[in-house]
Amino acid sequence: MLRRPLVPIAIAFAVGVLLAAVSGVSIWVLLVVLVLGFLAAIFWRAQVLAVMIAATFIGAVRYQSYSMLPADDVSRFIYMRPAAVIGRVANDADIRSDRATLVLDVMALRVDGQIKPADGLILISCEMPSDDPDWRPPDYGSIIEVRARVREPGGGANPGTFSYRDYLARQRIYATARVYKPKQQILIFSGRRANPIIELAISARHLFEKSIASHMPSEESAVVTSMVLGSYVKLSDKLMSNFQRTGTLHLLAASGFNCAVLVAVFGFILMKVFKLPRKFAALVLMALVVFYMLIVGAKPSIVRATVMAGLVLLAWILEKPADPLNLLFAAAIAILIFKPTDLFDVGFQLSFSATLALIVILPLIVEFVRRLRKNAGSGKSFTERAAGKVILGICDAAAVTTAAAIATVPISAQYFNYISLVSIPANAVVAAAVLPLFCAGLFMPILSPIPIVGDLTVFVGSISAKVVVSTINWFGGMRYSSVNVPSPGTLILVGYYILLAVLVKYGYERIFQKQ
Repeated sequence: MLRRPLVPIAIAFAVGVLLAAVSGVSIWVLLVVLVLGFLAAIFWRAQVLAVMIAATFIGAVRYQSYSMLPADDVSRFIYMRPAAVIGRVANDADIRSDRATLVLDVMALRVDGQIKPADGLILISCEMPSDDPDWRPPDYGSIIEVRARVREPGGGANPGTFSYRDYLARQRIYATARVYKPKQQILIFSGRRANPIIELAISARHLFEKSIASHMPSEESAVVTSMVLGSYVKLSDKLMSNFQRTGTLHLLAASGFNCAVLVAVFGFILMKVFKLPRKFAALVLMALVVFYMLIVGAKPSIVRATVMAGLVLLAWILEKPADPLNLLFAAAIAILIFKPTDLFDVGFQLSFSATLALIVILPLIVEFVRRLRKNAGSGKSFTERAAGKVILGICDAAAVTTAAAIATVPISAQYFNYISLVSIPANAVVAAAVLPLFCAGLFMPILSPIPIVGDLTVFVGSISAKVVVSTINWFGGMRYSSVNVPSPGTLILVGYYILLAVLVKYGYERIFQKQ
């Protein structure tokens, strides 16, 4: 078998998901073709091909089963015009200045004065009451009745544009309801149905938000909260726009960086301070990373990072080498098995492509910079050597961003119709402030009550956040910090990544095989 067997298996599984989603062919026809291909591969003893066809088959079946609408899903009763929806609040409400959204796990509908059992999820959008600024949506786990009209989500205005209906469908939400007077339209019953671990994670999230907001100015606290919790809700429209224009929005997405810092910091504390055995510490770290994912929310980037971190720690326990490429594709398989529609989520695509670039493209850039450094050190004059080292220092700082940008720029152009022209310098400058900013926000709830130590933590977080905000606003305020572009389309995207793969292969053959 191959040295990295999970790579072709993950690709084949994703192809199966893609075929089932976009082929338009009956799933049964597709499955028959795949079964015949599998049998043919077995007959001709093509083991790798047989495994890949089997993975494609499983991917197609998994997508079909995930996308199948239950017979009692709430969306099937829209035509009955139910007067109310009864269910359990399934998430921590997303509260904005003028509205709040929450997901309801439906238990029943009120139709013509009768209770009709139902299932599925519905997205509830609530207008925040202007006469009661202290009103808050029902907590996670609450059993409520929402007296509002059930509707079908709206689609994209034009073909090829963002479709809210498709976005919700990827989360298995096929119905929505709007509440204009929540105090009159929402009835909260006694009793709760909540997972205690998720409740604890939500409480921890609120603790982070309150602690950071109480110790820092609003703009800086919004940046710290976003980086620690991976949420953009508290960012002002201007700052959010500048993060997008500078190509630095990924810094606020909870991802592999967050997990790596958690593992490094708490690994040191567990093994060096508390002297825990290595394997037991790894188990504790696995639980900690999973709990952090629950605090942040199961977004594709943090789920991928959590799976990869868990596999690295498992390899650490088993004392086995961990191949980064295998781990990445193992994470992709795990995510797509659990939620195959994430294949079409821009967050999954950006996170996966950026991480793949760091594994595959970054070593080429680092080696190229190393050779430049070697040549720069041979300058005859002090000025030449100094200038060369300054330039190479900037190149080192920008190497990670450059690798990620090479892989993600086409995806950004496809979905967001812009390309940042200042992404590399902006990321290189901001990168130095990211680690102290994240660590300060992470430990602020614990350290802030402690004299001197708490003040120092808040000071580091505030200064780091000010550096980030000032840098982002300066680069984002440039007239040509980004340019608008049309979506390149599927054929151009495929051609780009094929060409990139060829160039990467050539680079490895040229640089590494000659060493």
